[in-house]
Amino acid sequence: MKSLAHGFDVFIRRRSLWWLLILFWALVTAASYLWRLDELEDHAHAMASQRGRLVFEMVEITRLWASQHGGVYAPVTATTPPNPYLDVPEKVIESPSGRQLTKINPAYMTRQLGELIARERDLRIHLTSLKPINPGNMPDAWERETLTQFESSRRERISIVDAETTAMFRYMAPLEVKASCMACHAKQGYQVGDVRGGISVTFPAAYVLDIINAQKRGYLVIHLVAFGLMAALGWSSLSLIRSHVLALEATRGELVESEKMASLGRMVAGFAHEVNTPVGVAVGAVSQAREASAELGRLIAREEVTEEELHAQLALLDETSQLALANLKRAAGMVHSFKRTAVDQTSEAARDFDLAELIDDVVKSLHNAFKSTPVRITVDCPPGLKLYGAAGALEQILNNLLNNSRMHAFADGTQAGAIRIQAHTEHDNVVIDYSDNGAGMDEESLTHAFEPFYTTRRGSGGSGLGLYIVYNLATRVLGGTINATSSTNATSMPGQGCRFIITFPRHSMPGKVTSA
Repeated sequence: MKSLAHGFDVFIRRRSLWWLLILFWALVTAASYLWRLDELEDHAHAMASQRGRLVFEMVEITRLWASQHGGVYAPVTATTPPNPYLDVPEKVIESPSGRQLTKINPAYMTRQLGELIARERDLRIHLTSLKPINPGNMPDAWERETLTQFESSRRERISIVDAETTAMFRYMAPLEVKASCMACHAKQGYQVGDVRGGISVTFPAAYVLDIINAQKRGYLVIHLVAFGLMAALGWSSLSLIRSHVLALEATRGELVESEKMASLGRMVAGFAHEVNTPVGVAVGAVSQAREASAELGRLIAREEVTEEELHAQLALLDETSQLALANLKRAAGMVHSFKRTAVDQTSEAARDFDLAELIDDVVKSLHNAFKSTPVRITVDCPPGLKLYGAAGALEQILNNLLNNSRMHAFADGTQAGAIRIQAHTEHDNVVIDYSDNGAGMDEESLTHAFEPFYTTRRGSGGSGLGLYIVYNLATRVLGGTINATSSTNATSMPGQGCRFIITFPRHSMPGKVTSA
């Protein structure tokens, strides 16, 4: 989820990546348009198939009627001479009035229907076969290909031909041998149910194609408008989201800085309280030394003074001086440690530092917060572990984790427990293993632990930024990783609580903390 959120954050910030979304929408729009074109092509073929099928069925029914009646007779004329390819008895007969009549079989009828339809309509029908009796029924290349297909599949066929000149639809369906057809075709070796040929229907495609092309233009306009609107809407929406993200980032940045300064303020307050004790003792010792010095002066001014009295005052003067010196050194050490920690936490500059010394400084800076609690802090860090990087970021991480444990794991320090900080190196990385045996976190809290403003103590002083800052410092400033695990524990039994594993390069370069 975090990687997905980070990817979305990068996408929102970089306008150049938005073109990928526009390109994706363009591809979707193009795919939709091509799909609609394919549908239109299918619709055009369906319309053409329907027209060709109706013509074929009418011709086939007419042929069936003629074959069931054994053919019909028509007067012999110049346009209807006897069929030279028909070999049947009584092919030509004479009427009582002396007029000659010739038999019209289904094939002859089909040819004459084709000629009539060609004159009266924009249709052309052609009876054809791979084994025609009449050479006029020889198939052309398209018909031959279709007839060959009929041998394996009896499915009708529709095609557009001569698309570059005068586009024509060509439809063809198979003719099956009926029982009434055997009188003429038995000698060709056909059996009932065989495919003996087919009828092709040819008609202009311009009318249908004009309708389809008009619809194509309409679809093109619709898709272009839809693409433009969606692209504009998407771009404006991304711009609005980006402005909100940047505004939220600025707000988060201010809150993070406020939290960091508040943390520093708490450390200053604790330091002031801590340093007040040795300074107060030193002031008292110096005051007592002044009194001893004054008393020594009075003794010297006396005419008679014993050696014991002088030694007593000198001893007191020496004792108070040593006490003052020891406490002033202690205060100076605190000031030095505080200065180092305070400077680090207000600066992200990289420097050389000793890890054990840094951890000790952080623990000392929080001594006042923990000294009155039953919480023990133990540190296991090898001495002399030298690092280079943003020491302040690491101090801030430890500071936040310690305060987080005191507040959440041990109920503001009212419950007893232990915090353990372990450190070691793995190759070129440093691993800090921070754990406590406090209350722990439930599954939901653990899932949202590093999210900004998430806190279970909204009304009790929790800002929800502590672990969020820890995550950003560990990943973005130190260039490392942080993982959290927890075992919920209401009774603070050892071995339970929270654990944070922080891994970062031993020589890390500082970076700027930004909102995730």
